[in-house]
Amino acid sequence: MSNFREALNYCGLADLGYRGPKFTWCRGKATNLVQERLDRMLGNSEWMDLFPNSCVHHLNLRGSDHRPLLVELLKADEFSNFGKSWKRGRFHFEEAWVEETECSNIIKEQWSSSRTNSLDGVAGKLRLCASDLESWNLESFRRLKLQVRKAKTAFDRIDKQLSSHNWKEHQRLEKVLYALRYKEERY
Repeated sequence: MSNFREALNYCGLADLGYRGPKFTWCRGKATNLVQERLDRMLGNSEWMDLFPNSCVHHLNLRGSDHRPLLVELLKADEFSNFGKSWKRGRFHFEEAWVEETECSNIIKEQWSSSRTNSLDGVAGKLRLCASDLESWNLESFRRLKLQVRKAKTAFDRIDKQLSSHNWKEHQRLEKVLYALRYKEERY
């Protein structure tokens, strides 16, 4: 370890500190949990001059025994206008909808409506179907966002106080959050 510290000093590297949970690594089972701060972000004086407001975040454990580290280089207000120029475009059917029963019900309902099967009738059915699917998607996505937020809050609470007593619950919540995030990505 002393050789490693000498190499850091020789290269002029210093620990950038962190925000979040203290430990970046954990291993073991609920009865014998070992936690350490193994992972660190380092920078030299030139780097620190370039990025004086940088911040290292220890993120939540997800699918690994190491916490991911995130280096924040920009202030939050530099992102405040990001994505606000989006405008509503054409209707797009999302592949993820196929797995949802409600999507199938909306399509069946609109398609079996009493409108004629003329070209105008088909176009009208498509418009109404698209409108209903978009409304359903917005509501479903809002519900999903709420589920993700609740699961993340529960996971974060346990993750900050990780111990052998709550290890199994931590793993269960991690799986729940992973499944919800996977579904969220597909939307």
